[in-house]
Amino acid sequence: MTQLTKEEFDTLAAQTGLPLSDAQKATIFAVYPTLQALIARAAAPMPREAEPSLTFTAEIR
Repeated sequence: MTQLTKEEFDTLAAQTGLPLSDAQKATIFAVYPTLQALIARAAAPMPREAEPSLTFTAEIR
């Protein structure tokens, strides 16, 4: 995970085309490392045994 400078973040924010205020950009920049960590965790491949269908037991009546 790379650290983003404020200038790099401002460039990325400008490329989105969204009209963000300085306060909005500061808020997003503050939580950006947390978002990067969540994305990295969600994108990581899971082992086969983590598949929910392998642990699901159907109730039979």
